[in-house]
Amino acid sequence: MPMKSRGFSTIELVIIMILLGILAVVAATQLGKYYGGIKHENATMKIASDIRYAQNRATTTQQRSRVSFTSATAYEVWYCTAYDSAAGVCNCTGTWEYARDPSKGGDFQVDLSSDFSGVTIATIVGHCTEFDSLGRPYYNANCSTATSCNSSTLSTVTVQYSGEAPKTITVATQTGMVSY
Repeated sequence: MPMKSRGFSTIELVIIMILLGILAVVAATQLGKYYGGIKHENATMKIASDIRYAQNRATTTQQRSRVSFTSATAYEVWYCTAYDSAAGVCNCTGTWEYARDPSKGGDFQVDLSSDFSGVTIATIVGHCTEFDSLGRPYYNANCSTATSCNSSTLSTVTVQYSGEAPKTITVATQTGMVSY
């Protein structure tokens, strides 16, 4: 007469629980590494997208625009209400005002620490990337003095996240093509 199985023994259940626990720990560790990479990539895409926004704003409104990197975790988008292009210098003769943030409304100020904790901006903090009405980039070393209208320059932004290789956003000379 065949023996009927009535389920698992206590030892078998304990072994299964231990194996599931080990698998859960391994999966959580790998997921944490994967999540960090996603956060780093998304922060880089956000910054590049906002640089493109400033460039597009400059060309569509014919108003010089800038992305000002104010700290290792923050930046702002501004536009100049009027500028003097005499003698090849694009000096803002009006005022620099915040651009409107199209996703949140209000002033265009971004603090990466709220959505992308641990992500930092390096190599350009305290500086600006400006765009003229043709979308050409100009690197401004202190965000306050006039920038030459005749010397479009390469601009780079390095985005870092612990444990990940830094990502570099490049704004190409003359064309203003933003890539990373």
